[in-house]
Amino acid sequence: MLPHDDVGAGPPVVLLHAGVADRGMWADLLPAIAEAGYRAIAMDLPGHGDAPAVGAAPHSAVLDTMDALDVDRAVLVGNSFGGAVALRVAAVAAQRVAALALISAPAPGVEPSAELEAAWEAEESAFARGDIAAAVAAVVDTWTLPDAPPALRDRIAAMQRRAFELAARADDVPPAEDPLEPDSSALSTLDIPTLVAVGELDMADFRVGAEALVQQLRGARLVVLPKAGHLAPLEQPDAFRVLLLDYLRETGDRG
Repeated sequence: MLPHDDVGAGPPVVLLHAGVADRGMWADLLPAIAEAGYRAIAMDLPGHGDAPAVGAAPHSAVLDTMDALDVDRAVLVGNSFGGAVALRVAAVAAQRVAALALISAPAPGVEPSAELEAAWEAEESAFARGDIAAAVAAVVDTWTLPDAPPALRDRIAAMQRRAFELAARADDVPPAEDPLEPDSSALSTLDIPTLVAVGELDMADFRVGAEALVQQLRGARLVVLPKAGHLAPLEQPDAFRVLLLDYLRETGDRG
């Protein structure tokens, strides 16, 4: 079972963090979801927070944790990597997903830009040479806005440093196989309410990806969040909270 925070009672809402974060990114949002009449469950995906970097593939680990928590069906909310995991869960177990909220999630079939490839290379090369500080700095510079408050940059840095430390410990262990991206043909068969959100200041890759997801997913709708980049739940928490709670109310009754 994945490490998790579980608050409130009512229809379950499972929150899956970005790859540069852990379940702590949802800490300020969980009480609001619970107060609105839902059961809010934030999970650490493998290799993040308190979850070791080895074990089941992320989507399988999410489903196993839902089983352990007696959650038959949930709304899945995912930012970036968490959105990709949520999509994978929906592709393999659509009956377990009441609705999706995808924030700056990668879209199947959208090739990364040279800018994104260069950012990944900077992170990976620093990590490969054992320079965790440089790897963390590269992550923070890539995935936070230039004018992000120092407190937010420090928060992202701490979560990413933890992920790199976990990855270093698991260096000699073969990773679990996980074809993260379902192909677009699998997505086109889904009939699940879906909110696709992206920050207006996010990388072009994810703005293009958001438009692609709306085309690939039946009934999906797109929302562009003003003044937000890749991590809208942290960059514009008030606007994101309102958006998510309104969406939850639209997709079903409260508990």
